[in-house]
Amino acid sequence: MKLLNLLTTLYLLLTLATLLVGGVFIYQKLESEIDFELGMELERQIDAFAGRIAQGIDPEALQSERLEIKVLPFEMEEESLTLRDTIAYHDPMNREEKQLKASKSVKIDGRHYRISYFNLVVETEDITETVVYTMLIVLLVQLLAVVFFFRSISNRILRPFQHTLEKIQQFSFQKNQPLVLEQTNIREFAQLNQFLERMSAKLLKDYRQIKEFSENISHEIHTPSAVIRGKLEHLMNLEITEEQAHLIHSAYQNNEKIHRIVKSLALLAKLENEEFEKPEPVNLTQLIQSNLEMLQELIQLRGIELQSAFSKPITVPMHPHMAEIMINNILSNAIKHNQAKGWIKVELTEKELVVQNSGKTLQAKPEDLLGRFQKESQNPDSVGLGLAIVQQICKTYGFDFSYQSESQVHVMRIRF
Repeated sequence: MKLLNLLTTLYLLLTLATLLVGGVFIYQKLESEIDFELGMELERQIDAFAGRIAQGIDPEALQSERLEIKVLPFEMEEESLTLRDTIAYHDPMNREEKQLKASKSVKIDGRHYRISYFNLVVETEDITETVVYTMLIVLLVQLLAVVFFFRSISNRILRPFQHTLEKIQQFSFQKNQPLVLEQTNIREFAQLNQFLERMSAKLLKDYRQIKEFSENISHEIHTPSAVIRGKLEHLMNLEITEEQAHLIHSAYQNNEKIHRIVKSLALLAKLENEEFEKPEPVNLTQLIQSNLEMLQELIQLRGIELQSAFSKPITVPMHPHMAEIMINNILSNAIKHNQAKGWIKVELTEKELVVQNSGKTLQAKPEDLLGRFQKESQNPDSVGLGLAIVQQICKTYGFDFSYQSESQVHVMRIRF
């Protein structure tokens, strides 16, 4: 979720909660104030009628549907003002309505009168309707404020942050340029930009040092390795004993293994540092077929049955060299770790590439073999980096690589 959307959602939730609590408070306060003011008004009306009676007006002439005057025994104590709800007939509306009845007794000229006056009560539904209408208006104003502020003003405030994100996404070791971010007056964003600029410069410096070290190691090992290979090949052509031949052959194999390890590690470093060029459409169908043709002699030599299924030409966005390494490593793994007179099945669709092969039951977990230098076979040609390279290539191009094994069936699957 975008930061702007998150802030907007939190603001709206906070606004709704505030309006709900405020609406309940306003409802209770409004109801209390209306009752209080209505009671005060009714008491003023009663006092006014009592004054007219004191002026000599006949109480009978004052009585109406809203006024009720009763004579009480003079010796009774005067009653203070009482308020209560009642149902009384309302002549203008021509029906009975809920009304507030105020009663109070007064003694005037030796007589004791109880004066009761009625008035319509503001019903709960009316108060609720008023409060809800008011809160909806406030909510509408709040929504307009959110649209204006968070979608307009906030975009301006967060523009330096958006610019920083774009620069980070464009950062690449291949360009060999540290981040240069725009200046901003917002202190937090300025501190973030300064830290990112320092960090990018430090990363590039470390990257150059590690790259230089790796290249030097690769070059320095390659040279003596080539010399050793030449001398061992020369020794093989000389007259030597069987034991000497065995030792020379073992040394030759280990020297070749060192060469493959260095080459594989250098490739992994380049993959992790994203040093390869942008991807382009690669015809996987054609690539798999050409690799199978190159490996056909080895497949026949081991008596492996090959089954392949290609529905139509399938293309995926990859660097051609990376696609070549990925396919070669998968097929080579299926051959190296197969068994005599075993089988290999290759299936390619628009969604995935599946390579199955027969082989020995694994003792380790299949996912453990995806790590570097992890292998179960004692095959001297295996250095334990093939599947790790495939996994890193898939990660680089956003593919999903999995390796599974059940009984004597091994399945490598790449989902595009």
